[in-house]
Amino acid sequence: MCFRRHHLGRVLAAIGLTAGSLAFTAAGPAAADVVEPFGKRYDESLYGDFTTLGNTVMGCPAAPADLAARCATAASGQGSDDNNAFVMRRIDAAGLAPGPTPAHGSSTGHVVVPAGAEVAYARLFWGGNDGTYTGPSGARLKRCDISGTDVVPSPGDPATTAPVIKVGAGAATPVSIDSMVVDPADAGGPHYYTGESDVTAAFAGTSGTDARISVGNLWAPEGKGCVAGWSLTVVHRFPAPDPVHAPERRNVYVYGGHVLQRSTSPATTVTVDGFHRSPGTVRASVTAYEGDRSTPGDRFLVDGENVIASPTGDTDNFFVGEDDGAVSPKLINNLGIDAKAFDVPAGAVPPGATSADLTFSTKGDTYVPSAVAFSVPVPDLEITRTASPAKVRPGDTLTYTITARNIGAVDYPNARFGDDLTGNLDDADYNGDVRTDLGTVSYEKPRIGYAGTIPAGRTATVTYSVKIKNPPTGDGRLRDAVEVETPRSNCGDGSEDPACAVAPVLDLPKPTASPRPTEPSPDPTEPSPDPTEPSPDPTAPSPDPTAPSPDPTAPQPPVESDEPSAPGPSTTAPAPPSSPAPPAHGPQGGSAGSMAETGGNGERLWLLGALAVALAATGLVAKAAMRGRRD
Repeated sequence: MCFRRHHLGRVLAAIGLTAGSLAFTAAGPAAADVVEPFGKRYDESLYGDFTTLGNTVMGCPAAPADLAARCATAASGQGSDDNNAFVMRRIDAAGLAPGPTPAHGSSTGHVVVPAGAEVAYARLFWGGNDGTYTGPSGARLKRCDISGTDVVPSPGDPATTAPVIKVGAGAATPVSIDSMVVDPADAGGPHYYTGESDVTAAFAGTSGTDARISVGNLWAPEGKGCVAGWSLTVVHRFPAPDPVHAPERRNVYVYGGHVLQRSTSPATTVTVDGFHRSPGTVRASVTAYEGDRSTPGDRFLVDGENVIASPTGDTDNFFVGEDDGAVSPKLINNLGIDAKAFDVPAGAVPPGATSADLTFSTKGDTYVPSAVAFSVPVPDLEITRTASPAKVRPGDTLTYTITARNIGAVDYPNARFGDDLTGNLDDADYNGDVRTDLGTVSYEKPRIGYAGTIPAGRTATVTYSVKIKNPPTGDGRLRDAVEVETPRSNCGDGSEDPACAVAPVLDLPKPTASPRPTEPSPDPTEPSPDPTEPSPDPTAPSPDPTAPSPDPTAPQPPVESDEPSAPGPSTTAPAPPSSPAPPAHGPQGGSAGSMAETGGNGERLWLLGALAVALAATGLVAKAAMRGRRD
């Protein structure tokens, strides 16, 4: 993203609208809400971490006494008031604005830079109300809150006024304005400005100290509901792992932007990617203006998991005027700015993740996010294990590949990892073919081993194979995982990273079903049933299979027919067909299948055969008698 530098005049509303429309095209929020999309300011993999601190440059009114007391109560974290109830005034807590009535605001904080570490990066963010307000009718007012009176602004223009920063005993130095954004004039409600500056140079030589930070010359309007303040994100770095302060490598990111997050706005999401999370704590920090402790509905989420506000335990009111590292003033509720770091929820950014979504949303309180920092543990050795093919059958060859990539800037000495094949050798035989393109490999049953120094930026690749036993002999499961003996990898003890294990599917043949007894095929010389004969009624009750079969020689009643005379066939009944039609359902709604459940197959076949004989004999005898009568 290109930073906009403005030193010659106020940021034009048209520029703000252009940035907003670009954000709408790329990310979805309405153009009037995203004035400047969040962009990456810093991205580095290092042994270290970030610290975020900040403070307000506004204070409670001195009079009238009742409002001053109520404001003090709100600043202590009590009561239901917020800054919109008071005429907020500028303060000069850092002593950087001469005179009894400071024209600009200042305050102080502190940051600890551990011994042995250096400051790799530092970025200052500042902002607040610009003293203007667009009312419902479109009228442009000189206010921070519509119910107030005209504000008393600082001299100059907020878009061109550069703050000063003082680190420790050093001199207060003006910062360069790297980015400056002001709300477009047609944005409804109060308008805000935000600025940014890379202030890494101010921390040259700072190490092993709790450094006092003073930020002053902040443009700030005095008036009802006005806010102004600053935040500072400092990244420290060790030259090598430190067992106390930097036991693992981390990817640290810093983002800046400017969003009007209203109750009618879509959620704003910053996607951080380009890492591979290893075990350890994931951290983040945010900077936002105008979060009211008394107004719920505002949230910050990581991968959809809601972050709980640490001072209140609230799940639906994250922005509450909380500032880490503040020294003077030191308030529970600073009534204007959130600048705080926190651990992300346990369910977010799981081991092995390569991206994270950081989301601002609200259903009530309006606020202005302007900065995000994110820190995720990453391995020095990024290890993955794969298998090919993904599905194997008895007799197939299965090839495993382990890659170990050194993502650091220095060589990784004496890396050691391996693969215990115990879970495979009941189903497969090792082929004795382990090899690597870097370092040395070995096999001592049942373990594949690797040892070697992996230069910075290089990858060691280990391959080996097994042959699936035929016929199968094991439990049908191919399971094992990479075991890493050296530190700072994604596959150490207790790792849940899915990249460390792979489970190919062993496709075993299904057992053959036992053959069922077959019935004799019908004699092709037997006469086919008469197609003109009606089928039995399927709803009729089934005959009692235990009843005696009718005597085919018994005399039958005469049958009238218009058929012509034909020679009389033999009256001997033919053999019953071998596959009788399915019997009809019985009166209890069951079928012949339930008969088989109570007796053997032989009994069932005998009964069905007897029934078929009886039915066939009855029909043949009836035909014979009819023809005999005609003759």
